[in-house]
Amino acid sequence: MDKPISLFLVDDHRIFSQSFEAYVTTQPEFTWKGSADGSGTSLRQVLQSAPKVLLLDFHLREVNGLEFLKSLRGEGYTGYVVMLTMNRDGQVRSSAKNLGADGFVSKDADGEELLEGIRRLVEGEVDYLELPHAVREHSGGPYPLTRQERTVAGMVCSGMNSERIARELGISIHTVHTHRRRILEKTGSTSFMEVCQKLS
Repeated sequence: MDKPISLFLVDDHRIFSQSFEAYVTTQPEFTWKGSADGSGTSLRQVLQSAPKVLLLDFHLREVNGLEFLKSLRGEGYTGYVVMLTMNRDGQVRSSAKNLGADGFVSKDADGEELLEGIRRLVEGEVDYLELPHAVREHSGGPYPLTRQERTVAGMVCSGMNSERIARELGISIHTVHTHRRRILEKTGSTSFMEVCQKLS
């Protein structure tokens, strides 16, 4: 990747916005452009920031995400728009896609999987991002590990400790621990010795 992927979040939950910003700023492949709550000046903020990817909630302060998306596309925004919401309504999902959304992601999705999905979307590896399912596709083997989880598992099995893995991949030690926990869960293992045997 030539340069970091710029992100902007439109969400009226301040704590979620602050937490997400804190997480994104630790990831070297991404850069934070800002956030807005969906009120009057939000559309202009997005257009002025011109992020590569806009993450957009459905429930906003003054309008809903579909109305915001329609206005945004009407103003000529050509970046990627991914709905990031707790809304599970099939009609909302369908309408978002029809209005020009490039993905529909549940807020239940793991942060690392979300950013990995965004990277895949921007690099053209997927045409439309849906989580939690899309990034969990796997090729070969019986375990639904993401690409990053397979990488971490391989590094652990080669003898690397968590600190070195974090340095090598440019991620936080907390993210490595999350990957390790998920790898154990997904492979039904109680130790990484068992994981390495299963994946060998």
